[in-house]
Amino acid sequence: MKRFIYYSFIYLALVFLINLIYTDERGNFLFLLLTFFGLLYNILVIAKTRVLSGKFKLLSAGFIGVTTCFLIFNGGIIPLMYIREFNFINANKLIAFLDNKMLVKFASVTAVGNILYWMGYMSKLGDYLFAIYYEGFGFKKFLQMDINAVFPKSLIVGGLFLNLILFSNGAFGRGIATADNFSGFMKYLVVFSGYIEKLSLIGYFLLALIYFKTKKYKTWYWTTLFLQIFFALVSGARGPIIFLFILTLLPYYYVFRKITVTMLLIGVFTMIFAFTIASEVKRFTQAFDNSSDVSVTEYADAFIDFREESATEFERKIYNSVYYSIMERLNTVAPGSIAIKYKDDHGIDKTDPKFVQELITIPLFTLVPRSKVLNSKFMSWGNWFRIKVLGYSDTYMSNTSFGQVAYFYMGGKWFLVIIGFFVYGMTLRFCNNILELESGISFLIFLAALSAIGYISASVPGSYVSFLRNVIFIPPIFYIVIKLFNRLRL
Repeated sequence: MKRFIYYSFIYLALVFLINLIYTDERGNFLFLLLTFFGLLYNILVIAKTRVLSGKFKLLSAGFIGVTTCFLIFNGGIIPLMYIREFNFINANKLIAFLDNKMLVKFASVTAVGNILYWMGYMSKLGDYLFAIYYEGFGFKKFLQMDINAVFPKSLIVGGLFLNLILFSNGAFGRGIATADNFSGFMKYLVVFSGYIEKLSLIGYFLLALIYFKTKKYKTWYWTTLFLQIFFALVSGARGPIIFLFILTLLPYYYVFRKITVTMLLIGVFTMIFAFTIASEVKRFTQAFDNSSDVSVTEYADAFIDFREESATEFERKIYNSVYYSIMERLNTVAPGSIAIKYKDDHGIDKTDPKFVQELITIPLFTLVPRSKVLNSKFMSWGNWFRIKVLGYSDTYMSNTSFGQVAYFYMGGKWFLVIIGFFVYGMTLRFCNNILELESGISFLIFLAALSAIGYISASVPGSYVSFLRNVIFIPPIFYIVIKLFNRLRL
């Protein structure tokens, strides 16, 4: 505890000193210095304190939370890797909106949030809340159940079968599979296609966990992995490819308590694959004419033609800039800085989202779908930022995430940054208690909870709604279903 207080005090003092001596001429250097201090602070807290003590140090919710939020997305190594000619602004698509003073302000807000995050994680409040949840509300019996192979096999077969039906009927992925193009049973399948995808992924994850533990079901595992890669690729998005790798890495580490060089190399290959080949398929699906029924053969032929016609464009836009494409996708430093500047200069008016109100209504929307209460479709946070703050056209189909740091600042400036990140750290400590139960279903619930809040971009209320739904409703549902399947011997 003493070391943590010492590191936090030094970090905060350096941030204050840099803001005190700031000049525009030294702004770029001072921003990089702040970034380096943030990276060093987190490394020291992880390596030199007992904050992450436990069996699963690198899998703990605290490590994953700080790695995604601070070491990667909200600063840390991203600007250092992103620099062209040692100037972060010049390397950015949002160069017209940025100046060094904004970046220093963002890094300073991030530093405060970072320290409060660790304070919340270290506090006992997350443990106390878990004790109430686990013992007081009776979730103990739901989280202490193990799983046999029948359940994941059933999820895999059911999920892949439904995916195959979608694929064979022309629902080839994002940008093509819209419910308006179908009728009857197929229309419902398209509407719930996202859940169908998750169904088979949950099955794959559980089978991987069993396979790594027992070395059984090898054929099932590798066949499922191949088919998951195929459907992830034709979905027309990069996310499923990356997520599939994560769902392989996590059970591997959970069982063997180590990450090998081979796994790291596969991770690098996965990122490159997702931002090259998968990006080609994504662009194709977005440009594909889905006005009439299309067969699998016609879809494949159309992609080959599209690839040949666009070879030069792909070479220039994708393969020659894959490194910076990854960095731009992960970066929330630039849009976060712009969002904080917007709050300082303009404040929040009646046409902007109600940031604090959205936080207060989290318990309500956990129980009741938002659309049932408000009877309106909520514009995504990324769309609001792109249209209102950046002034882009509403016909430009892309979200621009401004990140969790900026969300709290826009809601209540420094006060909400302090409260928000303290609660965030406390919530991840709650998750870590689920991890340490070491049962099959507890690990699944841990990952379900972490998938919602392991990294929060700009949709803080939506992330917490998903988190609460995952820890409240999924355990009893899985308990009933798994208990049924555990009786089967197939």
